[in-house]
Amino acid sequence: MGTKKLEEFDMRDDFSIPVFVGYELVEISGIKGVDPNSHHAGILTRKGGSTFLELADFPEKKDYISPNPSGVIVDHDDKVANQDDVGNWYASSWDGGLQFVFRDFFRINASENFARNHFVGDTSKWRISDYSIVDKHLADSKIKKATLSMDHVYSWFNFFRPEQDWANTKSIVFKDLCFENQPFALVIGANGKERHDLHIYQKTAYMTISIEFNNPQAREFTYHLAVTLRNFLHIVMGKEVGINQIILNRDVVTNNSGDESRSENVRENWFLEQSYLPESVNETNAHFNVPCHEIADKFNPILSQYLMNTKLQQFVGSYLTVDQFHTPVDTQIVTLVSAVESYYSEARYSCPPKKIKNAKEKLARMAELVANPNKLFNDDIRGSAGNVEELIEEMVDARDYIVHGEKSKKYTSEAELVPDLIIFKKLIRKAITQVGLLRVQRNN
Repeated sequence: MGTKKLEEFDMRDDFSIPVFVGYELVEISGIKGVDPNSHHAGILTRKGGSTFLELADFPEKKDYISPNPSGVIVDHDDKVANQDDVGNWYASSWDGGLQFVFRDFFRINASENFARNHFVGDTSKWRISDYSIVDKHLADSKIKKATLSMDHVYSWFNFFRPEQDWANTKSIVFKDLCFENQPFALVIGANGKERHDLHIYQKTAYMTISIEFNNPQAREFTYHLAVTLRNFLHIVMGKEVGINQIILNRDVVTNNSGDESRSENVRENWFLEQSYLPESVNETNAHFNVPCHEIADKFNPILSQYLMNTKLQQFVGSYLTVDQFHTPVDTQIVTLVSAVESYYSEARYSCPPKKIKNAKEKLARMAELVANPNKLFNDDIRGSAGNVEELIEEMVDARDYIVHGEKSKKYTSEAELVPDLIIFKKLIRKAITQVGLLRVQRNN
């Protein structure tokens, strides 16, 4: 594991790396790093998308003053509980080949002066939910560029092969995009890996999506945009799309005097505890909901409009909440009906122009986005509803019973609702796709 480079780790990796942890950085020969005179041994372990740090120390808060007049300390009040007590922590692998910055963490276990594991003395265990593998330790700065590796992107864009020279393959650039009033460009770039073993030469191709900001942005904003792009591609592709790697190429850093300076080789492999990352992805099936070639000439305006349509983004987010997770049938119905109502919260009748308040009429408005929606009932899946009107009535009645206990006579059971729920989700996906790809005018 020690031979892996910074950019070779991704968020699906499992690993266990011995590290030295420091709570502050010191400058050694002009380079900031973990102080070898005050560091603490630890094991950084990642498994199943979660990362833990076992530490041979139970760190105390700086300058702690007990609120108790007697000075008695209760329940480890003088000990660090999370990053709010101390700020960032820093670490280095024992061989010095990898550097780490821990930003969000919280204590999940601790012991004092009790050798019950491979450490002697005080120990603590922490869950790390936001950290980076870095080229070198620096204070956090704004992000100028974020390069994302996402599932299915290679197959969907489909303009690059392993036998090509990826260094000379021209990237696809989408300019003049804007998200929450912040301009940026999107670069779809070809990349690859080579592996040389005895009698074996292996060349692997993949593609990345790079966000290049006009103005450096905060981490929270960068991740929010990355998830928004992921959700968009999930809908268009009709695939389970996960963000499996985020490489930050920060060419703007802050020096010791607080001024911005240029640095050509400051990289981070950013790990976040995500709400959604499929454990495994089958990318051999290249059948997509909407193939790239169908919208290639309109991709820039389609994406631009989606990034400005906050209500559609929220609608997509709610839909994916049930599409991505194994949630109970009742929860899915409540979430989806509420999502449609929220999307049409400002919808009005044509005459008189009053707001539509009835849930069934809002769902009917959504169904109007889909051409011939009753064709959905000719598929192999057959439920109790025979057309869109019956489906809408069934879903709203079920929601009312689940939430308010009303219409109990119209509520059947979760099992009986499953076939119609599948059709309902297909209807919503088609409606979202029609709006997102600018195939219909928004009737909101």
